[in-house]
Amino acid sequence: MFLFERMMWSVKTESPEKREFWRRETEQNGTGGGSVSERADEKSKLWEFYESASDTPTCADSLYGFEENCIDVRAAFQEEKRGLIAFAFLGLSVGLNSYMFYGFVWAVISVLVADFNTDKTVGIDGWLFGALIVCLWFVMNYYLWKYTWRWIRVELFTQRHLIARFNRKTRQIYVNRPDYAGGIVTLPWEAVIPAINPEDPDFMGIGGFLLLAFPSEHTGAGYDEVLMLGRPMHGNDELVGFWEFIRRYMEEGPQAVPKPKRLLPLSPTPIEPIRATLRFMSGFWRNGGKIAAVVTGTLLSPLILLHALCHWISLLLCWAPRWPKEIQEAGQPGKPIPKLTTAEDFGPVIGAHLRANTLKERIDTPMPERKGWRPAARPQDYGDV
Repeated sequence: MFLFERMMWSVKTESPEKREFWRRETEQNGTGGGSVSERADEKSKLWEFYESASDTPTCADSLYGFEENCIDVRAAFQEEKRGLIAFAFLGLSVGLNSYMFYGFVWAVISVLVADFNTDKTVGIDGWLFGALIVCLWFVMNYYLWKYTWRWIRVELFTQRHLIARFNRKTRQIYVNRPDYAGGIVTLPWEAVIPAINPEDPDFMGIGGFLLLAFPSEHTGAGYDEVLMLGRPMHGNDELVGFWEFIRRYMEEGPQAVPKPKRLLPLSPTPIEPIRATLRFMSGFWRNGGKIAAVVTGTLLSPLILLHALCHWISLLLCWAPRWPKEIQEAGQPGKPIPKLTTAEDFGPVIGAHLRANTLKERIDTPMPERKGWRPAARPQDYGDV
């Protein structure tokens, strides 16, 4: 499910006038939330890419690929909820079509068919009414697709997964999203700010994910990027360990981290949807509530199976994410280094909106100072690209 990513991109690219309108509405309703900058400012320390945060790095079962030069990491928020929108849309469309067809269309067809088998005729008015009903049926389906298509695309007829590729040779991060969620972007590794706090108690990270911020001041993109990586974490220790896994891989290489025991599949296997739908009970199971987990799973088994089925249907109706050739070859000897993404790469209108919204965000909530931050190095300085 890429609903959150689509909404985030819509907010970042909306016109300044519309953004200001919603800001005023939010302030009047008292529902304003802190920005990434505000949340970062609440922490006692901003961790940098060269600072170790944990002694126990872990892949957190969140990798699609693990190679010598790059790793592919899950970059979709709430992907385990995939299938809920598919189930809602299929239920709505089947319900409306069944009601319309059997309540109106079938009745009209029955009358018109009977017209040929009896001496009684419905006349031209009856035929026109029948044609009108059939036209209304097609119009209903047209508007059903028109106004739900943007939400259907977050988990049907789109790429199957969102992936962040960390390339330690080019010192870059490539993010593969659909166009409606921001498309494919290239970010500098040295600009990353992880939203972590190793001093937090373990329970505070349960169900969370690793958030990486890329402020425009350090990427030069003209707008902020945020990545939400990994499956729901079992606790803060795993979340911090996941960041340490990525950090060590990028800074020291694959030999510095434990090799993943299992990689997430890119193909639509039927086992993965079941694992995803059962993951909400992992907290009970790990904390000694095995009986509660079994009872809950048994009572909810019909809904779990239905969700898993819709999850699998969603995977089957999508395709594997594709990388441009330039990113596939990035880091290989003699191959060009991909250009870093800037706001203007999305076109003059969207680029202007991205820069204007980011500037407004900075005026409201300035970015906290990064003490000891090192400027981004050039990839060619590492000698083996």
